[in-house]
Amino acid sequence: MSSQDTEQYRLFLGRLQREENKLAALTDIKNLFAYKPAGEVTTAIRDVGISKILKCVNVPNTMTVDLTCEVLKICFEKFEPGEVIKHYTSPIMYLLRHDKSCVRRLAIDEVHKAIRTSPNILPVAEYIDVFVAVGQMVTDSDVGVANAAVLISSSLPNEAYPKVLEEMQIALGYNSSSSCNLFEVVVNISSRSYDLFKLCVDMKYIDAMITELQTDDVLYQVNILELLSRLVIQPHGITYLVKNGALTKISAYVAELRSNPLRGLLIPGYMKFFGSVAHNYPKEIFQKHAVLFDIVFEAIESGDQAVMPVALDTLGFVGETVEGKLCLAALGGRYAKTVENVSLLIKNSNSETKIRALNCLAGLISIDKDPTVTASKPVDHRVTLMTREWFRTLDAKPMETLFEICKNPFPDMRQAAFVLLDAVCQHQWGEELVARAAGFVEFLLDRSIVYTKETNESKYDIIKRLANSPAFQPDIIMRLQTYVEQGPFYSESQLEVAMEDGE
Repeated sequence: MSSQDTEQYRLFLGRLQREENKLAALTDIKNLFAYKPAGEVTTAIRDVGISKILKCVNVPNTMTVDLTCEVLKICFEKFEPGEVIKHYTSPIMYLLRHDKSCVRRLAIDEVHKAIRTSPNILPVAEYIDVFVAVGQMVTDSDVGVANAAVLISSSLPNEAYPKVLEEMQIALGYNSSSSCNLFEVVVNISSRSYDLFKLCVDMKYIDAMITELQTDDVLYQVNILELLSRLVIQPHGITYLVKNGALTKISAYVAELRSNPLRGLLIPGYMKFFGSVAHNYPKEIFQKHAVLFDIVFEAIESGDQAVMPVALDTLGFVGETVEGKLCLAALGGRYAKTVENVSLLIKNSNSETKIRALNCLAGLISIDKDPTVTASKPVDHRVTLMTREWFRTLDAKPMETLFEICKNPFPDMRQAAFVLLDAVCQHQWGEELVARAAGFVEFLLDRSIVYTKETNESKYDIIKRLANSPAFQPDIIMRLQTYVEQGPFYSESQLEVAMEDGE
């Protein structure tokens, strides 16, 4: 900014002294700074200061406060990330604790900008008070401010947490929303490293989460279960819950749900939790807590729309791994009956349920989502036999039935059918069934059918599998390989353009 602009800024600041001039003066400052280069604005602010603008957040006039926040935002945006906090630490601390939410939002956004750029941009020793103040703002009544506090507090340098977590304990004395925000930070940082998880354990946060499951607030319980579901996928998370008896305690809560009038609201949360555990550690769950799957099986059998969709998702998720499939099969007749029920839902239910059931059966049959399965390692013969039998529950002629669903005009249904077809084609028996199904290959190769991008890609992945299958005759293999070479989105119009270019 020129010296004339700087003097103009000084003049506008002087006019802020009188109440009747505040709105006009703030507007003038806003217009002066809005389109000036960052370097010029920051030079003027450092020369003249912003303390007089900051004082305007304390006036009773709401319009003046809102405009002051706009002006400060423009000023702050001209600085590099972290610079405002470094040059104006005390004002930022004051703004973070202000009684007006728009002011707090302005300040916390500036901290977020700094931490988002680099967690180490603000040295912990110098700015620990800022980090603590932000951590305590997970209790803020303004949802936007509280959410920003969660994001920032989940991304601090590790050395900040002993102090920050200690001071964040005040959130446990507030409402359930504040406690949930605190627990979200705990889960987020526990997932970062074992040392941070141990710190959370030592401060009794993990135990507090388990204890809070006994609350009468159903929504609060569901939120805690969601957070615990993320924690237990970490090796140190599940190990702790097993060793300290928390998993057994949670299992007991599940047993009590049968007599709970609100079980329809709670069961889905518990299903997701144990589904997450069983997906990653199936043996541990099936050996000691297999009874939990009675709830999943009962939900699928009952047809209760409040719990059945989550039960289908949970069963399919648990069965995605080879170990999960083997553990489920070991449950015997009850599980076999459930697979039959899933197939019945595919044929005889509303569209949403059919889609969930198709995805569930796809999870049970698929082997590609298991990281232990590799192309160089043969598939466990037990899995081959089991998955083939599970697919046969769909119909006496299961591939013909799936073929019909793949032709369904509704995109979501068709996509779910292709997901199941892809799972089936991961097995040699599936490739052979496709080869024997009259017209199925021609249907797959037909590019005139309009699909969504997602379904086109799914179909392409299936054809890529089939293109190397010994189940087909050489002429079919050649057509499949040509399709693969042309890509998922090739059209006849591309061929015509290519021919015209050649001429």
